[in-house]
Amino acid sequence: MVNDRMDTGWGCGAAPTFSRRRALRGLAGTALAGATGLSAGLAGATSAAPDEFAAKAVYLNPLMDDGYDLDRLLALIDRTELNALVIAVKEEGVYVDTGVDLFREAGTVVPYYDAAAVLDALHARDVYAIARQVVFKDTLLAEARPDLAVIDAATGGPWYDMNGVAWVNPFSEDVWAANIDLAVELVGRGFDEIQLDYVRFPTDGDLETMDFGREVTESVQVETITRFLGEARANVAAAGAKMGADVFGFTLIQDDIGIGQNIGRITKVVDYVCPMVYPSHFPDGSIAVDGQPNDFPYETIEISLGVGQEKVPGLKRKLRPWLQDFSLPGMSDYGPAQVRAQIDAAEANGAAGWMIWNAASVYHEEAFVPAG
Repeated sequence: MVNDRMDTGWGCGAAPTFSRRRALRGLAGTALAGATGLSAGLAGATSAAPDEFAAKAVYLNPLMDDGYDLDRLLALIDRTELNALVIAVKEEGVYVDTGVDLFREAGTVVPYYDAAAVLDALHARDVYAIARQVVFKDTLLAEARPDLAVIDAATGGPWYDMNGVAWVNPFSEDVWAANIDLAVELVGRGFDEIQLDYVRFPTDGDLETMDFGREVTESVQVETITRFLGEARANVAAAGAKMGADVFGFTLIQDDIGIGQNIGRITKVVDYVCPMVYPSHFPDGSIAVDGQPNDFPYETIEISLGVGQEKVPGLKRKLRPWLQDFSLPGMSDYGPAQVRAQIDAAEANGAAGWMIWNAASVYHEEAFVPAG
């Protein structure tokens, strides 16, 4: 399967841009009041990005091998055109304190940083704050609550993919509710946008042994993922923020790849569609370039975004791709020129901004335009 995250540390005119020094209204970072629950009452809502805002972001992994390093990335943002930061809040557990009962009772809350301090630092610089929240890939919750997990029909326990990762059941209303509650809580704390990742059905394992407790077809998968994203977006919007969804890059080209992500359907229920169009993840011959797509960073992004925009009405103004600043073994290395080529292609093809992925949060500064 192509175009997902690399968990090893290796997922018509230029777009209008804003200075990161713009005024972000109402970003007080107040905590969400009251009990959690699906469609819970809201408090402390923030204002979201204006519709014409184009995020230029890098990713902060709070579990970096060399330690959590917000200051280094804030300095990078200060020196360059960057105006946004994506930071993980949930992946291998929930990385911030939360009042969501399911995660607390399951023991999956493992705080790595103070969300209030991070948001204060970002908003002091007028940096747009995006919370990356992994949904259905959740080993800790699946193991703590096997009743919420995708079950392995051969063992009766949680099903694990080829990387040893367990998944929670995308049909579980409890899983839906807890993740939506967390998203709304994060908005109440001051995040400008929630970005949901791993909003799909599992891949890359013994798929024949997966038991979801019901029949699963492609249409059922698509309907389930679309309904979850629509419910999540309604709650996040009511709280006053935007919501994005990370999708496989190849979904721009092929309508259904068996994971429940249909670009046409997803575009209608989110604010931003975030395809992981990493050139290194496209197999030879998958797109019309003269060789391995990794060697054609501009063309790969141009073709992918162009095909998606032609297929899906309304996608262009919502399209914000993930681009790569990493190199894979056996492929040409990526440096400033390759990263900039992807950015230029995204902007030339009308994307609503872009985000740069490196699992270690190390970036080639020369790829970015210096701050004016």
